[in-house]
Amino acid sequence: MDNLLSASEIREAPDSKDMANSSNNYTNINIECLDLVPIAMIVQKNMEIIYVNDEFCKLLHCNKDIILGRSVSELLQLNVKSNSINRMKELDEVSNGEYKINDFQGNEIYIEIKSNSRLLEDSHYEFITFSDVSTDKKKYNDTREKAERKQLKEELLESKELYKRLVDILPDGISIHDGITYSFVSNSYARMLGYDNPKELVGKRVNEVVSKESLELMKQRVETLLSDDKIFPRVEYKFITKQGGTKDVESTSVRFCHNNELNILSSIRDITDKKKFEENRLLLERAMEYDKLKTEFFSNMSHELRTPLNILLSSLQLIEMYTERENNINIKSIRKYTGIMKQNCYRLLRLINNLLDITKIDSGFYQLNMCNHDIVKVVEDITQSVAEYIKGKDIEVVFDTDVEEKIIGCDADKIERVILNLLSNAIKFTKPGGRIEINIHDSLDSINITVRDTGSGIPKDKINNIFDRFIQADKSLSRRSEGTGIGLALVKSLIEMHGGSISVTSNYGEYTQFSIFIPARFLSTDEKSIICNASASNKFDNERIEKMSIEFSDIYM
Repeated sequence: MDNLLSASEIREAPDSKDMANSSNNYTNINIECLDLVPIAMIVQKNMEIIYVNDEFCKLLHCNKDIILGRSVSELLQLNVKSNSINRMKELDEVSNGEYKINDFQGNEIYIEIKSNSRLLEDSHYEFITFSDVSTDKKKYNDTREKAERKQLKEELLESKELYKRLVDILPDGISIHDGITYSFVSNSYARMLGYDNPKELVGKRVNEVVSKESLELMKQRVETLLSDDKIFPRVEYKFITKQGGTKDVESTSVRFCHNNELNILSSIRDITDKKKFEENRLLLERAMEYDKLKTEFFSNMSHELRTPLNILLSSLQLIEMYTERENNINIKSIRKYTGIMKQNCYRLLRLINNLLDITKIDSGFYQLNMCNHDIVKVVEDITQSVAEYIKGKDIEVVFDTDVEEKIIGCDADKIERVILNLLSNAIKFTKPGGRIEINIHDSLDSINITVRDTGSGIPKDKINNIFDRFIQADKSLSRRSEGTGIGLALVKSLIEMHGGSISVTSNYGEYTQFSIFIPARFLSTDEKSIICNASASNKFDNERIEKMSIEFSDIYM
């Protein structure tokens, strides 16, 4: 190269007079001596490298031919990374400082550059040394990384402690489990279940905490949650406390992945007080409703008692008036009013009987006289008696059965009473020209008796409560049919005492149908009542007529 100085050229030192203007003239120095300098070094003249020592070639793993003729800025800029400590700049002089560069083998190294420049013989010389500071830099970086890691660890621990305190002061209890075993439990979660330390629950199986009645629901939700990533809405569970009691909680859960394993984060909220409040509210509402029913019952009772008493008193006054006329006693009128008096006495007797029977059933003193009877004959006989009794009402009564005889264990008197009560209701609410159907169907292991009428029907808002005590579809005192609202409640109790059931279907304004199911069980000798020697078929007609008179006493023929 034209700009390289040979040893002979450097040895031809200029005259001392020519060097008078520069006290630092190095051209009389043999540049080859710089190879002895134990540090990487290059010389640059007018932005072109004219000398490279062996130490520099060792540092950058290159040979001199690659370096000579280039500029230092160009050389380092070609190999320096964009994130170097100090970016090289295209300046007249190389800036002192540290740089991160790649050597010619692609290794990343840190170097420290020191430069000194001089103007010699109208040329700009730069004497630049390079020091490998990678080891020191690595130590510095390692130290800094350790300090940063330590700081991050401290911050993480502080953050973890902060989150733990935050979790512990939450009113909801927090737990983490895999669907089987607890791995984390907050203080509030442990306290909620009566544990002094959360560690008592860590490692414990989840199904040991959930009560039996909530266990199946918990299993279903866990299986669904582990297979589908979603947040469940809150649901109520019963949890078992450490003391063995139960606690009502409301829980919600969400799954998350930790260490490539699915876990479930659950929060629970104690709703024991809320449940108690709700139960107390319901009890209060029921008490208020019951109190309302009692008020209505006593109002109806007063009406039921007062009406027949008024009629009795009026009839007695009329009879007294007729009997005062010794020469003109109207026997026909007297018989008319004694009949009215008798009917109203039956009304009072029916009311008293129903009240006494309900009281006996409640106290457990009501007993059935169970015998083997032909249930078809029992129902058919009472139906025929009723049809004859109400023939003046212009209501058709039809009896039908798919079995001629069916012997089952029952109390015939109570079955008659049930059928009479249902027929009484059907007659009350069926207008002249209507129809009442009584059907018996044999289902082998049970007997189905239905009583259907074409009467006014039952409103939809009353049908679910029709068997409750003191309930009437029409509660007004001006209703077209009398009653206290305990007849159907008594019927239901009598059927259930037989081990059966009763239900009702109705379409308001069209029909009402009561369906009775009684087990078809034949009684052994030991199961029969002691009065079974008296057959129901041996009853006197007068006795049956009196029963009908009592049951139909609130129906005016």
